[in-house]
Amino acid sequence: MNHTDSISAVFETFGGISDEEWLQVLVSSVHIPEIQGVTMPSFPPDDLQREIHGHHGEISIHEAHVFFREIKAYCAYAGRPVRPETTLLDFGCGWGRIARLFMKDIRPANLYGAETTDRFLMAARRANPALNFLGSGLVPPMLLTPESFDLITSWSVFSHLDEFLAGHWVREFHRLLKPGGMLVMTTQSRRFIAFCAEQRLKRASGIRLEHPWHEVCADSFIDETRANAEFEAGRFLHAASSKPPQPQSHYGEAIIPRNYIIKAWGGLFRLIEYMDNPVRLPQVLIVMQKIG
Repeated sequence: MNHTDSISAVFETFGGISDEEWLQVLVSSVHIPEIQGVTMPSFPPDDLQREIHGHHGEISIHEAHVFFREIKAYCAYAGRPVRPETTLLDFGCGWGRIARLFMKDIRPANLYGAETTDRFLMAARRANPALNFLGSGLVPPMLLTPESFDLITSWSVFSHLDEFLAGHWVREFHRLLKPGGMLVMTTQSRRFIAFCAEQRLKRASGIRLEHPWHEVCADSFIDETRANAEFEAGRFLHAASSKPPQPQSHYGEAIIPRNYIIKAWGGLFRLIEYMDNPVRLPQVLIVMQKIG
């Protein structure tokens, strides 16, 4: 097995380049399977990518790269910069796009993804056999040793889980993180309440909604005044989904206020950032550091 075929080829070849140069490599890999003599991870079918996050290919890589840059910046700010020896778990990894971003900075043996949907898990493993993709149940615990990870990331998972599951998983992350370890995740913004109201208005006016998910949004947070009052009071907001692919009470659309995080999880984590800035990210960025 030569250098370019080894599991560590991406890390060894691209480890010294800038984040912007890395973005260009990843965007190129959508269409070019081999770059600088290295066989790049492949991509699952476009339809599967769209099913998970509404878009595919270059757009998906660009969105993931924005999250990647924020993660790295806040980890450095908290004194826990991303290094080759950093152990990372991406929870709700889908086809593995977020973990892929870290392949130039972290050795592949230290990169893990966890996914509950078998189809997505298989797609992640097929596309990128260099990384460690694990199956996960809907509820914890995971079959992993306590204090195994320096960093846990989760993109657009806590924008869907209800309060029961979100709480259980945050406590599980506390178990899995090393002392001082970082948790970086996203949830929907308070602005999402108004967005759902806009989708209802469009539908009532006979305007065809752009995406099937917008139909779900139109059925979420029907009482706009009450939802805003609950947010102001620091309550966890969740609108259960009644439509496929997740017609169950634990899944839907979720908004987690800053005050809720401090009250519910402040004994486990120090809240470093709660960033609601649509210019930087489409969802709220939550950055926490394990206490103890």
